[in-house]
Amino acid sequence: MPSRQIPKLYIPSDATEAAIRAAHAAAVAAGGGGTILLPDAVIALTEPLPVASGIGYQGVQPVLDYLNDTVPDSGWNFVGGTVLTGNGSFAAFAANDADLGSPHADITDDCITGWHCENIGFTGFTRAISIGATNNIGLQFSTIHDLFIRDCGDWGMFLANFMHTDVSRIWTHLCGNGQYYGALLPASTLMPGNSRFDSLFNIIPADGRDNRLCRGIVFEAGGNGAHLNEIYADRIQNNAFNRAELRVNATFTNGSANIAVADGSRFGPRMPVAFTASNHGVTAGRVYVVQSVSGNTIKIGNAFTSPALTASGDGTLTLSSWGMPCFELASRNEGAFVSNSRFLGVDAEGGSGAGIYVENAQGCDFNISEVPGDRNADIVGRSAGFSRFYSGNTTITDFDAASATSQFHGARGTARQAMLAGLWTDHTRNGLAAFNIRGDAWENQGDLEVRGGNSFIYPRFGMGMKSTLKTANTTLHPLDAGLVTFEASSPLVCTLPGITHASDASSLVGLPFHIVNAGSADLTVNTNGTQLLNKISGKTAYTLNAGESLLVVAAEGAGSTLFWAAFPSVGVA
Repeated sequence: MPSRQIPKLYIPSDATEAAIRAAHAAAVAAGGGGTILLPDAVIALTEPLPVASGIGYQGVQPVLDYLNDTVPDSGWNFVGGTVLTGNGSFAAFAANDADLGSPHADITDDCITGWHCENIGFTGFTRAISIGATNNIGLQFSTIHDLFIRDCGDWGMFLANFMHTDVSRIWTHLCGNGQYYGALLPASTLMPGNSRFDSLFNIIPADGRDNRLCRGIVFEAGGNGAHLNEIYADRIQNNAFNRAELRVNATFTNGSANIAVADGSRFGPRMPVAFTASNHGVTAGRVYVVQSVSGNTIKIGNAFTSPALTASGDGTLTLSSWGMPCFELASRNEGAFVSNSRFLGVDAEGGSGAGIYVENAQGCDFNISEVPGDRNADIVGRSAGFSRFYSGNTTITDFDAASATSQFHGARGTARQAMLAGLWTDHTRNGLAAFNIRGDAWENQGDLEVRGGNSFIYPRFGMGMKSTLKTANTTLHPLDAGLVTFEASSPLVCTLPGITHASDASSLVGLPFHIVNAGSADLTVNTNGTQLLNKISGKTAYTLNAGESLLVVAAEGAGSTLFWAAFPSVGVA
């Protein structure tokens, strides 16, 4: 018989923490590697379970009782399967999760490699999984999938400084914050990332707490000079329903960055806010970001990492916020950024001050399937360079000038600050189609717009003309279209190309040449000998005296007759 290799499977003797720890110790003693099979039971823990390279945990898929009779993904209780429970003071799985002052010199010695965790429910922890921290490396070549997480006080899932790790089908519910995936060490030491994510889902709590302060799903370059690189994520959803708008007075003091509010506990760093009127250095409707909170004083900026806004006058404005973003691609300082990453099927639902917030990102793609709508903004971009945003829903955008190298495509609602380059339908103007080339075009305008019931293209700025110089007899080519200047001291001949119209793809109908005689002698403009100028019998040539010009456009007449429409002009002398 052919040989078979049986994976190392370790089965705890009973459904207790002690039995699980004993099984893990046996796996370590056997040289590592293998899987601990967790039973179909609720297992109470008193401290984090051990995490070691090559040794994973596999439970029995949790059975759920849905809290809503008609919407399964609105929350759940556990009624079966493997469920780990805690007292709210520790993480269920923790490793390398203490912040360090600097990375270890031999950082790879600290890696957790080949770890896997699957088919487990969690409730009552600080974090379900907490691996990696500031300057402390996390998972490498590992797999995490099918985890149901609820009632965690901090983050449901927290992974930092990971590489070559697959994370899929992670559901978080009733957690202080949803899911965090970050780079928390200098890029000079390591650029974390190179990982795949699929089906990340979070529900913002609706249990009476101030859920505007709860963060959703976050990818972040958090460390000093950190660089999170090459993330591929497919299907990300954050639901932030049952949030109410925060609307309070904010008092500015001229020359100060401090803004007074009645209750600072209702704000948190990274919270997007907007103002209902323009004054004191802020613009109505534009999104700003809370940078710090001290007592009943907040500081805001154009971005979290930008300089704080300093008031240009004294007075009070009305501040509005729907709370933390549903999805964040962010950084903690200007030198950190996320790059070369793809986020497909981003679904941001419910209320948020910025449904999707992107700061310090370079070369990233965002395919957005759903946006909150009618809140402060759906997409906010700050220093989001050379990235592409696609949204089929009417989308309110707010991109700063430092994001002007990026593109937006799809359906656009109100656009604040830079429009970005792209092709979209403008739903603030009856679905008008617009094409933008200039990324820094400002405030609801396209460089080219289709107007008149889709009957003509209207440019919103001056359009130049290609200019070509000829100093000898020339047969023009379609690539010469535009301004063609002939200049010589002796007579020259310009021959127009033959007009073709066999198909739309090969047609030259509509091709223009604006021919100028800038020489001191005559210029003769000939057709190919059979096609006429203005369909005048026998008229196949026109002579331009020095200083004169002739506009010709390839045209089609009755009976598919092809001719050159000619518009002569006298010289400027």
